[in-house]
Amino acid sequence: MTSAAPSNPRGIFDRSVKGATLEPVPVQIERGVIRFFAQVLGETDPIHFDVEAARAAGHPDLVASSSFFVVIEAAADEERKRRGQPALLDTLKCDFRYLLHGDERYFYEAPIYAGEEVAFSTTIVDFYDKKGGAMELVTCESKVVHPKRGLLVRSQRTLLHRLPEPKG
Repeated sequence: MTSAAPSNPRGIFDRSVKGATLEPVPVQIERGVIRFFAQVLGETDPIHFDVEAARAAGHPDLVASSSFFVVIEAAADEERKRRGQPALLDTLKCDFRYLLHGDERYFYEAPIYAGEEVAFSTTIVDFYDKKGGAMELVTCESKVVHPKRGLLVRSQRTLLHRLPEPKG
């Protein structure tokens, strides 16, 4: 863990965690979850529903849709709770009364398939302030890694607290 960023006196995030990486946790990719998520999204490509169609297209099993990353992240948070470890939002000390979603980017390296076990990890990259200190932001990078195929997906996300007006 690197040294803490200068603290915003009104800030809420725990800036002492800058540079920390949450321990990678395993996530099992299940066919039923891929099918359900694809249905919810309105996907029509059979590679997300039909194993034979996925294999005919050159895949070993059902292919997770591109936004399946959020399902993996949620499963990783549940695995952390099961292990007694804090999830990212707990580590950051987020206050949901003021928390907003800033920006999100995904970088896809390879498909995610049903039946795989992947590892999910997150690094807290940086904290900074905007609007004269009225907003504090944190940038995080997460990775989905397969033990043999390597990096599958990387994300960069910015979360922010819109800080309450100081009571005076």
